[in-house]
Amino acid sequence: MRDPYDALAPHYRDYASRKLSYLKAVDAFIVENLPESRSSMLDVGTGDGVRGMALAREMGAQRVVLADISSEMVALCRSLGADEVWQCAAQELPDTGNRFDVILCLWNVLGHLPDHAARIDALKCMRRSLSSAGRLFIDVNNRHNAAAYGRWRVFGRRVVDAICPDRCRGDTSFDWQIGDRKFPAMGHLFTPAEAHALVAEAGFRIVRFGVIDYSDGRRSTIPTAGQLVFCLGDIDE
Repeated sequence: MRDPYDALAPHYRDYASRKLSYLKAVDAFIVENLPESRSSMLDVGTGDGVRGMALAREMGAQRVVLADISSEMVALCRSLGADEVWQCAAQELPDTGNRFDVILCLWNVLGHLPDHAARIDALKCMRRSLSSAGRLFIDVNNRHNAAAYGRWRVFGRRVVDAICPDRCRGDTSFDWQIGDRKFPAMGHLFTPAEAHALVAEAGFRIVRFGVIDYSDGRRSTIPTAGQLVFCLGDIDE
């Protein structure tokens, strides 16, 4: 998956601007749920790093590390003044011995990992890197998002998923149009039940859960009304 992300890098700011309402709503959720201590921050799958650095400034983080798999994204990140920039996949985060008060893994980064095992490995790496009272923030694409996919289509999905659960049903492939080129890409859409089970399996407890409309950033308590956003803490905290 490096090639699509490398190709996206020059267009990333424009791409992000198309979903600004949603991204700002997720950022507000993060700021509202920050831990008392927020002196260090790690952003996993940071893209060009601009959003992560803005959040770091807002929370007053004194140490900031940005991580992304794409060499082109990493090159953009290196110009932003982060303390460190790591080029690595989310499931291959190095164990440096440092612990972070805040870890971000945003905009369905988990959904772009190859399979369930990789997602668990990534979350466990982030759990290992989290300070004792730290918080991990994630948001993922919701397979049962009726606002995006339509009420009746999602009703059918919910029936099938309830009768015969199969997480592979959320896997999707598509052509990603970037500039004047098309790249084959993959992603995963999570059911709410799957997302809750995933974070529990990786050793996290849910501190706060939210639902945010992908088109306009409106918040909801209805699990079918948008994408899924989590504030997580270590289950042993």
